[in-house]
Amino acid sequence: MKKYLTFTLIGIIFLHFTHAQGNSCAEIIRISVPFKDFKQGSMYGKNLYFGDTWVKAKLLKADNSILTNDSVLYNFDKIERKLLITTDLKNISEIDHREFKAVLFYWHDSTYIFKHINFINDKDLFQVIIIRKEKYSLFKVVRTKLIRSRVSSFLVQAEPSPYDRFEDIAEYYIFFPNKEYKTIYLPRRADIKRVFTLNRDAGKVEAYLNSTGKKELDENDLIRLISYLNS
Repeated sequence: MKKYLTFTLIGIIFLHFTHAQGNSCAEIIRISVPFKDFKQGSMYGKNLYFGDTWVKAKLLKADNSILTNDSVLYNFDKIERKLLITTDLKNISEIDHREFKAVLFYWHDSTYIFKHINFINDKDLFQVIIIRKEKYSLFKVVRTKLIRSRVSSFLVQAEPSPYDRFEDIAEYYIFFPNKEYKTIYLPRRADIKRVFTLNRDAGKVEAYLNSTGKKELDENDLIRLISYLNS
């Protein structure tokens, strides 16, 4: 069982993002370097979190200052685990992971907060789904792997082809009121029961799972479960 050290950063994230002011593009570029492997690893945009759509964002730096500029567009490479930026959709750079704590993406009419949780690892960006101090919180990481087509295998080519595909595997982190966390995958009822074994809310979890019938669980079911436990 691992320990979750503090939820303070989340409060900082929301507070700063709410009151953030625009900053110069120059500072964003200063903490980035050219992403030289983009063409080889891009898989025509399929390995990017927002696909071919590059989005606006606000960046929470390591010193808790906010960087935001509408001329800078963002995306996240799910395989290389890199936060990418561009100003012209041609030249791609990556933000040094040591330079920021969290990023707030704007996509369509929704916002998405991703943050580092360094005591778990210093490479992933964890999507904030539910955050409740002194109660249960839920984070998500998408693991993506390249599935080679027979055509690519036959050609023995190094670069991905349009015939290849990616497989996304969602990894969920449940943080408990005692600040411990466990990892589960969906749809696995047994895993959900397992992580709540000996937990004071094990009975509530069992009742919720029974109420869903025999259908396969999805992310929305997990979100409803955590929200139910927090109510």
